[in-house]
Amino acid sequence: MMTCFEGITTQPVFWAAGSVGLIAAIVMISMLWVQRFRGKLYYALTFFAMIYTLLIVGAEASAVAFDCQYKLGVAAWLGNALVPVAWCFFVYAYVHQSSWLGKKRVVAALVLAPVLSFAFAATNTHHGLVYDHATTIPPGARQIDYIHGPGFYAIMAVLYAFVGATYYGLYKGFRRSRRSAWPLLTMLAVVTMTPLAANAAYIFLGFTIFGLDPTSFMFSVGIFAFTFMLLTNKTLDMASVGQSVLFNTMSEAVVLVDNNKNIVLMNTAAKKRGFCKVPKDEAAALLATIDTRSLRTTEASVTIDERVYDPRVQEIESPLDPDGTILGWSVTLVDITDRIAITRALENALLRADDANRAKDEFISAVSHELRTPLTSLKGGLALALSGRLGDMDDRVRSPLEIAQRNGVRLSRLVDNILLSQKIDGDALSLDQQPVDLGALLKDSLEENQMFAAEQRIKLVRPKGDQSAIITGDAFALRQIIDNLVSNAIKFSDPGSIVEGALSVSDGHVRLSIKDNGRGIPDGMEDQVFGRFAQVKNGGQFATQGSGLGLHISQQLARQMSGKIFYESEVGQGSVFHMHYATIAAHQVKVIHAADPDATDASALQHRGDLPENVQL
Repeated sequence: MMTCFEGITTQPVFWAAGSVGLIAAIVMISMLWVQRFRGKLYYALTFFAMIYTLLIVGAEASAVAFDCQYKLGVAAWLGNALVPVAWCFFVYAYVHQSSWLGKKRVVAALVLAPVLSFAFAATNTHHGLVYDHATTIPPGARQIDYIHGPGFYAIMAVLYAFVGATYYGLYKGFRRSRRSAWPLLTMLAVVTMTPLAANAAYIFLGFTIFGLDPTSFMFSVGIFAFTFMLLTNKTLDMASVGQSVLFNTMSEAVVLVDNNKNIVLMNTAAKKRGFCKVPKDEAAALLATIDTRSLRTTEASVTIDERVYDPRVQEIESPLDPDGTILGWSVTLVDITDRIAITRALENALLRADDANRAKDEFISAVSHELRTPLTSLKGGLALALSGRLGDMDDRVRSPLEIAQRNGVRLSRLVDNILLSQKIDGDALSLDQQPVDLGALLKDSLEENQMFAAEQRIKLVRPKGDQSAIITGDAFALRQIIDNLVSNAIKFSDPGSIVEGALSVSDGHVRLSIKDNGRGIPDGMEDQVFGRFAQVKNGGQFATQGSGLGLHISQQLARQMSGKIFYESEVGQGSVFHMHYATIAAHQVKVIHAADPDATDASALQHRGDLPENVQL
């Protein structure tokens, strides 16, 4: 057999076949390396079988002796039989992603069809069914004139069955695919038909190329054409198909504009929303807003069919010259109609809420002011009656009058708190900014709350020695904050426990701390602790019967004086409330050591900007 290859390298026919085979090998390797597609294994087998057949056929045409040509013709059956089988499997894998291709009997057919065809032809000298024994080289000819026997047609019938199956698969592909895939399917049909027609012409009409079976040559032409189409057509390329699907299924309208400001493509969303019907003057106005210096958005919105769109612009660079002239722009038109409607509705709702809140505040303020005058008269009358200046009274009369006086004082404080809270929230409260001795204020507050603490069986303590820390603020407001923190600590402490007040100075800042041993505050309750009209509940019950304004007012007052109030607490272990301020030098010209003791009644506090007698929770 090896002697048959001697001298064939000098024959042009062998070089022609070898050149086609080499080109096919380069194309196959390139495709397998670059492209990603289904059925790559069967595609590679088809190429391999085609290259093998081309080389064997070229060697056969170059051989001189009958025996060599005959043996090479028989050897070509391996490739001739593998090509239609592998191509059939490729079509089903590429077009249908058929799962049955992985079954063992299917894989066996891929191997047995070419092997049995070759074995049947190789044993022809024993049975003469593939080629008649009269097969010979005619006088004056260079190539064998094969006389086909019934075995040849039986082999071809089997192989044609695979060709028929290929066409059936393509037929199903045509029926279910979109029209955009029809050119690719048509090329597959042409590639399948080309070798079939060439083989039929060879068998029935005696058509040859270089005196040889033209099937492999014609299939080479067809498969080269398909390969070129596969490289340029992205019908089954996942990335390209995915991008196309994303482009056409995304909810936002997308328009592609070239560098001449012409619309060249738009997605399905843009077409459905009527962008293809936009008048030329409106389209020109939109495109005119595109500025290469501002890539993300234009300055103009677009209104189409009562819908408003916000254009978002992105440059499309040239892949050949990324730093040069751009190809155009991708304009994504985001529908902002609902957003605009929601924004307007929200703005209107906020305006109505502001109006309602303002009306509520005005109503509360009016009611509070109207209550203040009769409350003052009521408290004055009760105080006068209880003083004994109007004469002695029976204990049965005194008891309800004392209850009325306590409730009047409580109601008066509530009115003062409401008015003060409104002034703070409306930035209408003016506070002094003077040097104040915070240590003196703490000392005075603890001393004046001793009686209240004794009633609750609470002991008030502070560190021994004089503590002093000078800050800038309003002495009256600071005293109200401290009184509030101390009174709250007393209220929330268990009988027999201790409430401790202390100062700590460090790095130019002072911290006043009020520590109790009460119930503690659960985590995440800051909004309720410092909220307006808010109360911290314990066991489903309100902690106190206060207004819920005390700590809210204290926090706002502290902020207005550039300080802050915060707390540390653990349920069952008690709480520590801190006031934090920046200190100033102690050698100021005049330091206010405490609030004026004569300014603790309601009338004096009203004169100081409606500060209440005692801000309480």
